[in-house]
Amino acid sequence: MKIRTTSTTVFVMALLALAAGSYFDRQTVVANDKERFEFGSEIEHPFGEKAVKGAPFSAQVTFDTTQTLANGVHVSHKMTGMLYRDSEGRTRQELPRDGAPEIVFINDNVAGARYDVNMLQRTVTKLDVSEVRLNGEIETRSRVRRENEEREQKEKMTARRAQGKEPQRKVESLGSQTFEGLQAEVTRFTITIPAGSEGNDQPFDIVSERWFSPELQIAVMGKRNDPRSGEVVYRLTNINRSEPSHALFEAPADFTVTEEKMMMRRRSQ
Repeated sequence: MKIRTTSTTVFVMALLALAAGSYFDRQTVVANDKERFEFGSEIEHPFGEKAVKGAPFSAQVTFDTTQTLANGVHVSHKMTGMLYRDSEGRTRQELPRDGAPEIVFINDNVAGARYDVNMLQRTVTKLDVSEVRLNGEIETRSRVRRENEEREQKEKMTARRAQGKEPQRKVESLGSQTFEGLQAEVTRFTITIPAGSEGNDQPFDIVSERWFSPELQIAVMGKRNDPRSGEVVYRLTNINRSEPSHALFEAPADFTVTEEKMMMRRRSQ
């Protein structure tokens, strides 16, 4: 992405990275090969990889972090953003920040275009994503990267298992709960870090929750509580099921637009 990153955006990304952090450098809780939850990924990419049609909505995103220091001082940060999706599956994500939106991601799956918008600099980078072959190449590259990451994690787990310090994982279904008028399937993920694995004299738990709406096909809330870094809560509020304005999924007419072909983007990586 060619949009220059301001200090505010760096702070947002740092918090997202904190939300993604875990015992294995990312918050991935795996009970078995079929049970996986990536907290940070759902915050950074809330709409997932596939377009969802027929389920329009708009919602405010609230992102809260709270930490209690050893001297009892409480440190907290709160940021807000917005999410939009229309009936055709187009999406708009305004990254959470303290104040008016700065970075906006628009994905127009119908036109085969993505827009990276900098609201402060009034610039737009338009990426043509209509070529299926190149999409397939990117998906393959992403899959290979995930496989490499999983292999590295398994190697770390094997090493820790040999030392008798393997974390214990548990996945629990908390049933269906009502959230903002929607039914949400709630799942709790717990990692127990054994004593001695990080210099800790006693075991401790990292607990995450995922509240997923089958109707909207999106996580409406996520929680993570880690004694080392505090609590992170991500939630959608003021959920509106009406059709968002089509203008929200277009590049602002008075912004400077730079077009970038996917092939050029791929070669630069």
